[in-house]
Amino acid sequence: MSADLIEFRNILVATDFSEDSAAALHLAVWVAKQSSGRVVLSHVLDNLRRATMGMSNRAKQDLLAGDGHIYEKEIRYVSDQKLQVLIQPLKGSGVEISGETLLGEAFVEISHAVQQEGFDVVMTGTRGITGWKQFFVGSTAKNLIRNCPAAVWVVKKEHATAPKVIIAPTDFSDSSRKAVLSGLWLAEKADAEFHLVHVIDSKDVPNDLLEHIPPGSSVRQEINNEAEQRLDEFLKTLGSGVSRIVSHLTWGHPWQEISRIAMKHEADLISIGTVGRSGVKGIVLGNTAERVLDTCDCSILTVKPDDYVSPIAKATWPLHP
Repeated sequence: MSADLIEFRNILVATDFSEDSAAALHLAVWVAKQSSGRVVLSHVLDNLRRATMGMSNRAKQDLLAGDGHIYEKEIRYVSDQKLQVLIQPLKGSGVEISGETLLGEAFVEISHAVQQEGFDVVMTGTRGITGWKQFFVGSTAKNLIRNCPAAVWVVKKEHATAPKVIIAPTDFSDSSRKAVLSGLWLAEKADAEFHLVHVIDSKDVPNDLLEHIPPGSSVRQEINNEAEQRLDEFLKTLGSGVSRIVSHLTWGHPWQEISRIAMKHEADLISIGTVGRSGVKGIVLGNTAERVLDTCDCSILTVKPDDYVSPIAKATWPLHP
């Protein structure tokens, strides 16, 4: 059986014009080259009071007494010019790159943009939206991961180039399989090491296992044998890409083992699935993904399940007229 690897062709990069988000832009250009895709660089003006202070009296008057067109045009102008400064040096890259300024709360407007324009992935730096003081401490990243319909890739500034080592955990769910296929596509394009990780913990123990242990075996051995069989079956579904995969079957707390393996192999990207709720709006960010987000010191790509439905209603107005 052959799997269709999941590529990213329509890429949104969220920027606050920081060094961190610049890394996400440069990596996004590399990704787009691999898929003949396009990149849209987006800045969200979420502090409109501060932005309004520097506007002309004409625009302020339009905001108070007019239809708002002059105000909106002017408030976007400075941001649009900054975006063009970043885009201009990349014009010769062979990738279609454009910019857009959005108004409102960052994760909401980015989600609206994904809904209207069909982006496959949102990429941002570790401080690329709200100026996080530490890696993944702020709430915006998790709000994007929980609410944005697309995959979300948070890029460390040290990882502005193609990944060299990719880790992809799997619990054999559909969500984790999508993350594996996305990570495997990136590994093939970057000629990167690819490590597939399955961690056995207490949830993997069948309730009736004690009744079916063969003579001379043990609970641990039987659990290990079953996990090995499932991992082998999972690998067979990945098709030709399986030849580059180094698989790891280990015991412990999943997030700790993922972090340990990532550190051991000096991974620069973890591709991980989130946990969906079929038929229900929104997403439950699983305990493993949550802890990996908070503890792993590398870039992280989070992938939604197919049944994911954003709790954010689609915008009924043009986002960047």
